[in-house]
Order: sequence, then C-alpha cells, then structure tokens
Amino acid sequence: METFPNCLDCIKNAAERTLKELQLVSKEEDRVMKKVLDYLDNANLSLTPMEIGFGMFEIIRHETGVIDPLKSLKKESNHNALELVSKAKRIIDESDDPLYTALKVSIAGNIIDFGVKSEYNLSETLDEVLEKEPFIDNYELLVRELSKAKTLTFLADNAGEIVFDKLLLERIVNSYSLEKIFLVLKKYPFGNDIVVEDISDLKFEEIPGLEIISLNNLLNKNYTKQMKTFIDQADVIIAKGQGNFELLYDDQFGLFFLFIVKCNVVKDILKCEKEDILIAFQ
Repeated sequence: METFPNCLDCIKNAAERTLKELQLVSKEEDRVMKKVLDYLDNANLSLTPMEIGFGMFEIIRHETGVIDPLKSLKKESNHNALELVSKAKRIIDESDDPLYTALKVSIAGNIIDFGVKSEYNLSETLDEVLEKEPFIDNYELLVRELSKAKTLTFLADNAGEIVFDKLLLERIVNSYSLEKIFLVLKKYPFGNDIVVEDISDLKFEEIPGLEIISLNNLLNKNYTKQMKTFIDQADVIIAKGQGNFELLYDDQFGLFFLFIVKCNVVKDILKCEKEDILIAFQ
C-alpha cells in the first residue's frame, strides 16, 4: 500500500508520542522533531507507511542515542497481557471452537499499537472482540490450509499482543501436524513492535518446531524481499497487525491477515468500519 497524506500525519503523531516517552528537554525534543518533519516532507510516498516509519525511527535512534525508545512501554504491554493469559486460556479451552476463539484472542491483542494510539483497555477489547463477527472471515479456508500444511510462517507485530499470539500458535500446534514454524520479527526496534529481546522470557522455545527469525528493517534494506524468503518456504502464512497489511496486501503473496482496523485509510480501502476485525486471505 502506498502512503497517503493521512499516513504521514499518523507517523508524525507516533514520533511525537515516542519523543514524549523519552522525556527529553524541550529544546532537544524540538530539534529531533524538526529532523523527523524534514524527513517526512521529503518522504517517498511510493513506500508503504511501515517503510517510511522505519526511517522515522532511525532518525530518533540516531539523534537521541536510544536504541529502543519504547522498551519500558513494551515491557509493560507484555506484563498487561500476561495478567490476562489465564482468562484467555480458559475462554479458548471452554469454547465450542478453540482455534477460532484463539484467533479472536490474538486479534484482540492488536489493540496494543503505539503507532496509532497510546491508550487502550486490553481486557475490555478482549471481551468486545470475542463478541464480534469478523468483517471478512476466511476462517474455514485457514482451517483447510492448516490441515494440509507442514510449515507455517507467522509475521509478528507488537509487544503485548505477542503474548496472545503465543496462545494461538500453541493451539495451532496442538491441532495440526506442523513440522516447522517461522516466527518472523524485526531486528531493530520500530515503535512497539517486538524484537528478539522483547520475547526472551515468554518461553517461545517450548513450541515444538518453532524458529525465531529476525529481519533487518533498516530503511535502506529491502525488508519485504527478506520476508518473502520465509513466505515462500511456508505452506501457510499469517500476518498480524495493520502494519503488515499495509506492507503486504498489494503483493498477492497468499497471506492470512489478522488485525483490527484502526485508521480511516485502511477503512476506506476495505470499505469497512474502524474497529472491525478481520481474518482475511489475499
């Protein structure tokens, strides 16, 4: 998806929130923000919003010397999600269709998106999403594909929601005969997206056949091309989050997208409403 003017406003707002989290002195915050604004004024709009966002975060890291500006916030997000794990597991285990419920639980975690907003209520969102019908629901197709699959690539998204993603992956492993799962993360911190360090204590190593992949997401690297290697290797590909949708939906790779619609640009593309949920194949 190419970048629209509204997308640049969203990236600018995310930069402002990130700099506020760093609690810089006012003069320093203004200096870094001017660098970001100059960059956005000259951004290549043929890139996706995520790719332009990579460049924005590179500026913040370079100018402040802080490698992971939202590290403490990501840790807090994981903690908040972990507090709901027992509830989420019980809901999944007691449901009539545990895999479908696990998908909805995973989607509920997508509300944790500092790139769009800094405040959310995860518990309330979990309850709301479990009651919703997806605007696009390709669940039956996903089940059919998983029943034949030996390999799965899971394109991860944000901290916090990764806790619920783990519940989904565990349910998939328990239900289907997968031999390999590629869990694809970003190498460099980008917003509240997870990197390897963010999941070091979440025990992903307990999932049989799972391999963690860390892709170089600097702006001057072809992140999508790197990702395609693991898309091509897998029988089923699940992409979490609106950012991955914006990055990949034009490419017709044959992915299942799981996310909550959070912005007017995506809403208009899909002809749906904000806060709609999707289990969508393309």
